[in-house]
Amino acid sequence: MKLLSLILPVFLLVIFSFGTYKTLSYFPQTTPSPSPAINQIVQDDNLTPKTPKLSYNQTFGTVLADTGNSTELAIYNTRLNQVYRSPLTITLKNGSSFDSLDLPPSFLRTLIIPPASDLSAPLQIDKDQLLNYLNNTLSKKQKEYFDPTSTYQNVLTAISLRFHANTTPVVLGVDDGPTSHGELAGRYLEVDLSQQKMYFFINQSLFKEYRISTGIDYPTPVGDYAIMNKSPLAFSDIYNVWMPYWMGFTYVNKLGASLGFHEIAYAAKDKKGRPIYNNGYYIGDKMTGGCVAMEPKDSKEIYDLTPVGMLVRIVP
Repeated sequence: MKLLSLILPVFLLVIFSFGTYKTLSYFPQTTPSPSPAINQIVQDDNLTPKTPKLSYNQTFGTVLADTGNSTELAIYNTRLNQVYRSPLTITLKNGSSFDSLDLPPSFLRTLIIPPASDLSAPLQIDKDQLLNYLNNTLSKKQKEYFDPTSTYQNVLTAISLRFHANTTPVVLGVDDGPTSHGELAGRYLEVDLSQQKMYFFINQSLFKEYRISTGIDYPTPVGDYAIMNKSPLAFSDIYNVWMPYWMGFTYVNKLGASLGFHEIAYAAKDKKGRPIYNNGYYIGDKMTGGCVAMEPKDSKEIYDLTPVGMLVRIVP
């Protein structure tokens, strides 16, 4: 009995130890991972300094921030005030003349799109709002020459210059300048229908630009042509007018006539030898039967510099 009392504790100790060993080997201990919530808190704490959230008050034209440098924000709003404190004037082509249209400060404030978080980002404007406003304001004649893409870019540039305290440039509501830069040939003419302008390139450089008039009865056709013939004075049987410094560039079967460059056509001359124009002095507006009419002060110069076979490019 004494021996049994000695053996039993030892036997229970062995069984207990063996069971403990099996339990530890079957369910290994691991280090618990931090919860996603803890990870998120750690990451958020590393965001220093906190990115400010900006908001724009269109009524007062000021940017507000929930945090950040108040001095920097004050300087930004001062510059923003420079943008809209006076009207922004757009120059629009109205036939042979030009008109001015003012964008009022109240409209400029609603047009501006400040950055959402970074004050160093450039200002943007609402393109759709700008173009809708202009389309609802322009006359029928102004819309003939209005160029939306150029106007949007010119307004955006003007606003950016105002913001940086620079002089506001002339904001054009028309496409301006040639589409080529002298690379088409050693010498050629580029006619721009949207501007009613013509550009003369000589030796790969712009020599001069001229005001012209193109077709309304028959639109002057777009494309590349070559000067076919020249005459110091031609006559139109269709319109019964004289056309000084004629230079033909294409023949139109539909019209049964040639189209060309010429000084503004006249029906007759008065006693003092001055031309009498049937439709007035229409240079700068679309008024011809398809030809390209030139001003009297320019026509001889262009005629003398233009050889037969020279390239002519006509663009929309």
